[in-house]
Amino acid sequence: MNIESADVIRLIEQFLREQNLHRSLDVLQRESGVSLNTVENIDGFKADILKGRWDAVLTSVIQANLPPAKLTDLYEQIILELAEAQDLVPARALLRQTEPMDLLRTADIDRYLRLEQLLSRTSFDPRHAYGDGTGRDARRKAIASDLASQVHAAPPSRLLTLLNQSVRWQVEQGTLSVNEGPHDLFYGRVQNIQTHTVDSAPERVLATIKLPKKQHPNSVAFSPNSVYLATGSSDGFIELWNYKTGKLAADLNYQNEGAPMMMDDSVTALAFSSLGDLVCSGATNGKIKVWKVKSGSCSKRFSAAHSQGVSCVCFSDDNAQILSGGFDTILRIHGLKSGKMLKEFRGHSAGVTSAVFSHDNTRILSTSEDGTVKIWDTASAVCLHTVVPGSEEQGLSAPSAHTVLTIPGRPTEFVVCTKSTTIYIIDIDGNFKKSFSRLENGSKEEFLAASLTPGGKYVLAVSDLSALHCFDIETGHGHISARLSIPPGSVTGIAQHPSLNVAAFISNDRYVPIWTSDKID
Repeated sequence: MNIESADVIRLIEQFLREQNLHRSLDVLQRESGVSLNTVENIDGFKADILKGRWDAVLTSVIQANLPPAKLTDLYEQIILELAEAQDLVPARALLRQTEPMDLLRTADIDRYLRLEQLLSRTSFDPRHAYGDGTGRDARRKAIASDLASQVHAAPPSRLLTLLNQSVRWQVEQGTLSVNEGPHDLFYGRVQNIQTHTVDSAPERVLATIKLPKKQHPNSVAFSPNSVYLATGSSDGFIELWNYKTGKLAADLNYQNEGAPMMMDDSVTALAFSSLGDLVCSGATNGKIKVWKVKSGSCSKRFSAAHSQGVSCVCFSDDNAQILSGGFDTILRIHGLKSGKMLKEFRGHSAGVTSAVFSHDNTRILSTSEDGTVKIWDTASAVCLHTVVPGSEEQGLSAPSAHTVLTIPGRPTEFVVCTKSTTIYIIDIDGNFKKSFSRLENGSKEEFLAASLTPGGKYVLAVSDLSALHCFDIETGHGHISARLSIPPGSVTGIAQHPSLNVAAFISNDRYVPIWTSDKID
């Protein structure tokens, strides 16, 4: 199979367009002589024309190598409709400052002058404007047909998709190991990062983050590249910290300049992309934003992701989609490229508390305040299994399920933690595989938050007495590894470092204690 160099150039051109690198795209098209005459969806492109969504149409055609006559017809129609809406300033700008209209002035001066005269009138006469006997809708239909014949449909993000498929093929062939750490795609080697040696439970304080008075953290997450700890607070700020010192990360200029990432409302969910270059945040007003870590700029907004607060977010493995859960009982998948909601999962009767993709992305597991764990088919959004942990012990009033976790090295098993004395392991078909609990001095401590150590050997769970319990996932043996300096009953979350025995805890006060059992340089 031969790969044409023109196809490679088109892949790069599509990537440049999707990254809004329009000058680079223009230079590449001019120097290579290869044009990107593509749109994501032909029907959607035609619908934009028929409905007069001209901003979207111009965005699609601005880099396409369309015949001048077709572009002239398009720009003329836009000018006519702007004139009809009495929006004369942009109409004159299109007429006098665009290349297609400059070509029209040279090729057909009478047609150009007719448009100039139209824009000088104080009223709009459709019969005069559409003098050929056709109306606005008929002209839109003709333009849609003409332009649709000049472009081709291409799925979005083809370059990233092909690279991802290539990496997966190497994994399947055994030439690339996913267990060796992040892979440097450019150099073709595993990144040299610090890795933990043996899983163990945190037992001493490493650092403490202190937020301003009257503020408290509602969400926390470590970046996969082990660089930052992110916090989302009740005042809407999203801040990135040096987890070793508990101080704001000094290498991010926007934080140094006092311009952190910020939501309109309290930040209730955080997640990093697999490369650590993006961070997603959800808020109590139902909005979701995706941020570029290095610049602090917002790259995507989902203004109506949920009708109530967002409780959890996570990226898909290819970072092309975001899974979110809300207090409106619904899970949704959002497309990062399209900026639209792609799938919706309904079935919980109370707020969603956590959600994860399975290792192969074919399933989604979610927990809810209704006490259930649901296993969904990702493609069809159908609920395949519903599990109710603790229903045997507590009858009809099953405790709230607050955490579901994937287990490293066990692609079909998951940890589930409920607000009870018990932690469960279930499989992807909804079967209970194991459970374990710890009772101390006859007291029944309820677990409020849970996480896994980096290698998946231990489950860490914080009780309502602020005790950090550590359970061996193989034997179920548990012990208390630490007593956290957190008010009893106030713990709301744990974040586990991806490669070190370091964990951060959040509660209803303004402190984020970071604990470790490792020697941190």
